[in-house]
Amino acid sequence: MVKGALIKKSIQDMKKNRSQFLSIFIMATLAMGMSVGLDTIWTTIDAHSQSFYKDTNISDFWVAASNPSELNMWRVRNIKGVQKAEKRFTVNNATARIDGKPTLRVYAVPSENTLDMSVTIAGKKLSKRGSILDRSFAQANHLSVGDTLAIEVNDKRIDTTIEALALSSENIYAVKDTASMMPDPKRYGFITIDEDRIVSAYGGLKPYNQVEVQLTKGADAVKIQNQMDSIFGRKLNFVMAQTDNRGVNFANAKVIQFQSLATVFPFMFFLVTALITFSTMMRLTEDQRNQIGILKALGYSKKSILWHYTSYGVFVGTLGILVGIIFGPNVIGRLLLSKIKNLMTFPAEDMVVNIPKFLFGASIIITFTAGISFLSCLKLQNETPAELLRAKTPKKGCHIFLEHFSYVWMHLKFSQKLIARNAMHNKFRIAVSILGVSGCVGLIIGALALFDLVSGIPKTLYEKTYSYDQKVILDSDTTDRAIRNLNLDGTVQDMEESSIQLTTQEGLRKMTAVSVFSKKSPLIHLEDADGNSVTLPDTGIAMTRKLAELMHVKVGDTVNLKRSSDTYYPVIIMKIVYMPSAQGIYMTDDYWQKIGENFNPTSLLVKWNKKNNDFLNSGYITSYTDRTTQKSDFEGNLSAIFGTSLLLIVSGAVLAFVVLYNMGMLNFAERVRDLATLEVLGFHQKKIRPLVLAENVFSVFVGILFGIPIGRYLANTIAGGFGDDFDLISHVTVDRILIAALVTLIFAATVNYVVRKKIKSIDMLQALKSVE
Repeated sequence: MVKGALIKKSIQDMKKNRSQFLSIFIMATLAMGMSVGLDTIWTTIDAHSQSFYKDTNISDFWVAASNPSELNMWRVRNIKGVQKAEKRFTVNNATARIDGKPTLRVYAVPSENTLDMSVTIAGKKLSKRGSILDRSFAQANHLSVGDTLAIEVNDKRIDTTIEALALSSENIYAVKDTASMMPDPKRYGFITIDEDRIVSAYGGLKPYNQVEVQLTKGADAVKIQNQMDSIFGRKLNFVMAQTDNRGVNFANAKVIQFQSLATVFPFMFFLVTALITFSTMMRLTEDQRNQIGILKALGYSKKSILWHYTSYGVFVGTLGILVGIIFGPNVIGRLLLSKIKNLMTFPAEDMVVNIPKFLFGASIIITFTAGISFLSCLKLQNETPAELLRAKTPKKGCHIFLEHFSYVWMHLKFSQKLIARNAMHNKFRIAVSILGVSGCVGLIIGALALFDLVSGIPKTLYEKTYSYDQKVILDSDTTDRAIRNLNLDGTVQDMEESSIQLTTQEGLRKMTAVSVFSKKSPLIHLEDADGNSVTLPDTGIAMTRKLAELMHVKVGDTVNLKRSSDTYYPVIIMKIVYMPSAQGIYMTDDYWQKIGENFNPTSLLVKWNKKNNDFLNSGYITSYTDRTTQKSDFEGNLSAIFGTSLLLIVSGAVLAFVVLYNMGMLNFAERVRDLATLEVLGFHQKKIRPLVLAENVFSVFVGILFGIPIGRYLANTIAGGFGDDFDLISHVTVDRILIAALVTLIFAATVNYVVRKKIKSIDMLQALKSVE
């Protein structure tokens, strides 16, 4: 009977204060949903990639060395910290003899190798005569286990039977060349064959060109990598760390990006939710003081009363948590992971929820919903039923700070004095309102800045830096002279793009991209971080700003680059350029040849006067793409981040509305008796309304001003959390601030309209009735 009565009371109280409970529920759901949803993205990618690396026994680094000897291998294996070292052959430009002549990356491995294995999806173990084919490539080209496939390597045909379909952790994100921005499994994939099958293409010899190295736990990778020079000497081309692998780097970048987003934005959601919930639950409990007095007078135990009021917060908080945990992974998580799924391939497809983060978020919400209710009720337990049944003693009156300026105070209207005094006597509520609004404004500004950051990358690259119509990837046999003899109708710029090994004076080693082209560059326009035009130096190199930061170098420093002659050449960093994506170094073709390299163009940039389709379909090229296609593909590459920014904008706006509505209703509830008194005294509605609405407007405007630096901080934090391949500069523009302010003001006006209606419908008799 006792419990039943309290349950009925709980239902009645929740119905009476449904708007406040609904607002807390929405805030808890948004905070939990955004936190768990964004965490699901990076935890899923991280868990699947780490599991993938473990299943394939991925190497810690790869040594590109021509025909390593058994002595070389013995010396590598005997380095302290090296667990295993194996050799294999790999080539990136094999042609599959099927429709479209797609390209395959070939791995020719000894049968006893155990490093960098693929995960078999269908079929059996590799035999001497068979092959393991990329599953995505097979599906796109309608190939299956048992089919015969002919590939062309080094102008020699190799026939093989597809024995298995598999996935490789080295090819999580597989793109063919620098013209490609999106994986295209119909045009590019990988194939694994036994080392004996490659012999026919290389004059009967086994042409090993790569050493796979796996380290023991805790080994110093940089120190071990630096020993490769002395072991392989002139045979060494470069050392590529696991994180420099394009697929691994891409997966790691996605983890870092969403980890940053899942830390910064949910923190703000939880902070705003905690502040508003704290104020709301405290007010709801304080308003029930006479009800608590009645319950005590009727003989209800302290324990029963405490649980009764704590259960309000437990119920609404738990409901918000449950809906958030369902909404976050299943809506936000699935929506964004579906966009990433088109970019990366993993054997597993299930989502992974970050349980520790979920428990942490749930504890915060329960602490501020149930905890505040418990503490507020506990504070009232020290009072007797008689004290609780009487109206709460008003705070002792005192002069506010403004009254010390008598000239100003004397010239204020009565209503203005009343507003000022009420605001100063309710400083906590005003502070919470301002902080809540500023947090929401900061969230909206930060989300808009994220959208601008992401959309600005392809705009900068393909509208400012590059001005060609098409990028053409040249066949390896195509010479510079052959291109000039074609007399193409338009502006033509050839360039050589490749990867190169850089080392600093301190021994830091990194594989990076190198772009070589003429100093007079009509179709590539380099700039520094301030937007000033940068021309390539006659001697030395230009390095991107982010790469310089990663390698701890600056203008005037010397780095050593590994030449094709297998020797290092010291070059001076003459200029720093800004590139939002694709970090690397740049130099002129003249300087490239001066350091002993041959300028062999790998691609051609063309701005057509008249498009030459015969050239595009000729044997001179292997592929081509339009700049507009590259831009749209790059945007597709970042589609998950675009989706996240839009979700955050909408969620931030919803949170802003809930905060404004909740605080507006609380302000009205606190003032209803005062407003009724003024109405009885003959004050008109137009005089009464400003007493409440002015405080709401003040909180909104001050909150907007405080929200601007919060938004800037969020934007700067996000810009620095996109990984090593991105160099982003956050810009919180005036129009974005105005959008956030306008959204907030529209919501504030809507809330004020609702409050105005409530003021008009005040029941004076009920509001002024004495406490019995």
